[in-house]
Amino acid sequence: MTQHRSDDTWIKGVADDDLVTIGDPRLKAPTSEIDADDDARDLLATLTTRLRELNGAGLAAPQIGVPVRAAIVEVRRTDVFPDRPETGLIQILNPTVLERSAETVLDWEGCFSVPGYLGQVPRSESITVRYTDETGQTITTEVSGYAARVFQHEIDHLDGLVYLDRMPDMTSLTTTQNYLDHHRPGSS
Repeated sequence: MTQHRSDDTWIKGVADDDLVTIGDPRLKAPTSEIDADDDARDLLATLTTRLRELNGAGLAAPQIGVPVRAAIVEVRRTDVFPDRPETGLIQILNPTVLERSAETVLDWEGCFSVPGYLGQVPRSESITVRYTDETGQTITTEVSGYAARVFQHEIDHLDGLVYLDRMPDMTSLTTTQNYLDHHRPGSS
């Protein structure tokens, strides 16, 4: 599998002009449900293109200033996270977490809306989620491991939360460069 280069501006803490960042009220604003129509498919295509340009694992509509319940997940390996398991593209509309495992995993997360920083966030190891896909089909599935983390992260965006809101304490908050230099497995 190919390892992709992470967005250099994000690593350095510079936000892209078209992304909504922490402190902007749009990240905390309520989102509306969205029908699986041509507008939704266009939005999902925009999110997909943007995510692939950034080489991230997920992106939610509020992060590009659209207050609807739409997000995408596509985990790919990057130079920042070279060992994460990859997924195919998953386009989700109106997701609801139906169940969460009692088992949680503490792991590193970053976010394009919080450029230049990473922190450790506890997330359920597995979730059962129901969503509508881009064709209008309702899907209920169990997601586990790293993909479950990304689903929870993106659904949080639809609920007005960023990963910082889920951190039990801020002692692990670090710049992305310091994560690479000191905290990533195999760093000195």
